[in-house]
Amino acid sequence: MKTRTDVKGLVKYLDETGAPLSKSYIYRLVKENEIPHKKVGTKIIFDIPTIEKWLDPEVN
Repeated sequence: MKTRTDVKGLVKYLDETGAPLSKSYIYRLVKENEIPHKKVGTKIIFDIPTIEKWLDPEVN
């Protein structure tokens, strides 16, 4: 399983896991620095394990 993905991949992953977010909402979260991400040039990268923790902060 890939552990890193871009916005398109994150939308697909979240949809498959039952926590769907729209592409535009993810971009808004990135702009407001509300979702963990990294930028490589102009590309936005998300680490799946970090996103899972962000979605459920009670998980250690």
